[in-house]
Amino acid sequence: MILSTFPKLFGALVNLRELSAEDAQDMTHLMNYNISKYLYNVPVPYSVQDALHFIKSSHSDFKSLTGLHFAIEYRRGKSEPRSNNNLLFVGSIGLKNIDLVNKKANLGYWIGEQYWNRGIATECVRLMIDYALSYQLALNEISAYVFPENKASIQVLEKNGMRSNGEVNEYHEISKRYRKSLEYVILKTGRSANSTN
Repeated sequence: MILSTFPKLFGALVNLRELSAEDAQDMTHLMNYNISKYLYNVPVPYSVQDALHFIKSSHSDFKSLTGLHFAIEYRRGKSEPRSNNNLLFVGSIGLKNIDLVNKKANLGYWIGEQYWNRGIATECVRLMIDYALSYQLALNEISAYVFPENKASIQVLEKNGMRSNGEVNEYHEISKRYRKSLEYVILKTGRSANSTN
């Protein structure tokens, strides 16, 4: 499958679009220890150069269709600061390690701490699963890896019909030690009709 243009996805709370260099400053501002401790290979402190490197690599991933990394734009409420078109950059979500032969990919995401508990992550994960398992990308399996202590993320995955598929023990570059992760999986064939509530 070839995508000529980067997809745009729309939900009730968010728009998902391609990352751009203009997002680097916001990424740097939002990325703190409480987020990075749940992610692999994200340095702390997180610099503008780190953000620009990730954005550049995300564009390469799209060209090779090995990854699709989206900016998350939240439709701000009345109490939020002003932004262009009333949209705020609040994080990123993506599919990585896309395998079009075996029709699999890994899902990962992060949301700025001040935007937690608003339903943003739940909607973003639903949009990504819908897109990945639909005719548009036509994958059959999506996996996500989460540290056991990240209860909020586990809840988001389970709300979207992903189920635990055991544990993996991987070397965590940032902490310089092995850490246990839980693998969550959703299959196109076994997807529950009410899994996105």
